[in-house]
Amino acid sequence: MTEPPPGFRYIDVHTHLHPEWLFRAIRRWFAERSTWKLTHPTDPALVAGFLRGRGVERFLYCSYAHKAGIAREINAWLHAARAQAPGGLPLGTIHPDDPDMLEVAEEALTDYGFPGFKLHINVQRFFPDDPRVMPVYERLLDLDRLLLIHVGTAPWPNGFDGFPRFARVMERFPTLKVIVAHMGSFETREFFALMARCPNLHLDTTMAFAPFRPEHQGLSNINHIDVSNDDLVRWQDRILFGSDFPNLPWPYEDERDALWMRDLALPVYQKIFRDNAARLLGLP
Repeated sequence: MTEPPPGFRYIDVHTHLHPEWLFRAIRRWFAERSTWKLTHPTDPALVAGFLRGRGVERFLYCSYAHKAGIAREINAWLHAARAQAPGGLPLGTIHPDDPDMLEVAEEALTDYGFPGFKLHINVQRFFPDDPRVMPVYERLLDLDRLLLIHVGTAPWPNGFDGFPRFARVMERFPTLKVIVAHMGSFETREFFALMARCPNLHLDTTMAFAPFRPEHQGLSNINHIDVSNDDLVRWQDRILFGSDFPNLPWPYEDERDALWMRDLALPVYQKIFRDNAARLLGLP
């Protein structure tokens, strides 16, 4: 296993902060429907402190409107949470069933200055190529902002997610800045092929390589993917570190150690763990 040099710094592009009522509902869902035991802190200040103590200099955090009528409220909360979460950068949320979706999106991008949006297609239950969402993608392009999207079929597909309908979005917006969560599991090979045609398409590593400890095996359906070291080297400029913290049923360090165990060259790790995200977000 390659050891990170002293003072190695990270940017985590996939973490979650939710209003307390939503965090309670999410954790209740996992407690009732899975074997995941989620015990990491959820308070914004505690999450930021936890990450800072582990060398994370900046992190993207997000929530999601799982139904109509709550996106504006969640965005306002995400904006306010910045004061409690130093180092955090919020991604906004939208829902196409909201009649004022475009107003909500504009408020998030211009009034709040969010760097983009997070869509969780499986949870929000709309198709990524829904015509109502096309103007939002156009606005992201206009403002040079990004989209973080959970659109792969892992871990529990429901028919809204999957590669084909996302590929239609990229056919229409081939230069859109996109981070596909979880290495695009389970369609990782299809996303790799699409990256060859879309210069701003990226994948994040969230839950794709961990868990690796025997006591955590069976907790994730996401990490059963075919990603070789050659793949990581080939796409070293387009892969970004993410974790899903604090919704992790294993130690945070496992998300990073699973990659360090690949014994890649240090410059590759510097890109994946920090530099690619800094470039994409315009950070020094």
